[in-house]
Amino acid sequence: MENLEFETEMITLKDLLKVTQIIPSGGLAKAIIKDEGVILNGEECFIPGKKLYKGDTVIFDDISITII
Repeated sequence: MENLEFETEMITLKDLLKVTQIIPSGGLAKAIIKDEGVILNGEECFIPGKKLYKGDTVIFDDISITII
């Protein structure tokens, strides 16, 4: 598993996947999150607009991203 760190105060889930270039666009990120979901702090999440804060961890497609 690849581990990434992303520094921000707050970001939405779909925007995180877009700015880290895991998914090329916000629209595609929104659709994928709604259909397939991601693991957010150990639980499934299907909410593209979910706000993420420091300490949150997202796992998607064998990539773990921690908000610092």
